[in-house]
Amino acid sequence: MKKTEDRRIQKTHKFLHEALISLILEKKYESITVQKILDRANVGRSTFYTHFQNKDELLLNGLHGLKDMLRTAQMRAPSVSAKPYERIIGFSLPMFEHAYEYRGVWKALLRSRAGLVVRQHILKILADLIRDESEKEFRKLKREDSDIPFDLFVHFLAETFMLVIGWWLNQNNPISPKKIDGIFRDLILPNLASNLY
Repeated sequence: MKKTEDRRIQKTHKFLHEALISLILEKKYESITVQKILDRANVGRSTFYTHFQNKDELLLNGLHGLKDMLRTAQMRAPSVSAKPYERIIGFSLPMFEHAYEYRGVWKALLRSRAGLVVRQHILKILADLIRDESEKEFRKLKREDSDIPFDLFVHFLAETFMLVIGWWLNQNNPISPKKIDGIFRDLILPNLASNLY
């Protein structure tokens, strides 16, 4: 019975997320009401409030799978070179590909009232990935004469990635995810190399 219940919950969440995404592509986030989401998803009000307090919570819940997807992609990605510090930004291409696939939603969200919350949530996901992947490497490889605090290192990489992805998504005809990933790597890898070696 538990598995059936879990599947039912997953199905409900899927319908609600799909409804919210389709509405975001049609109208401003601020004008989307819970009732509009319910009508689109064909889900009852009491069912919605059993799982979420409001549409913002539904929105952020949809980002929970992003971290797992990026971590899995990061672990499966073949190492581009023998340089261990390149794994620190191993999430970059999968994240660019994800953003490209959902660029309409990303652009709409980042321009909305929810944009700041979404940006902060994604920034935290990236910072966690960078921290988890680099803590041991940073301490092992960091040059002895470097005064860069580890926390600053993590936030610099995450914020730089968000700056690049924001610029890229705002282009009328964005270049391919692979090309922007190459540009990001050209910008960041020399910095990593010079600060870690």
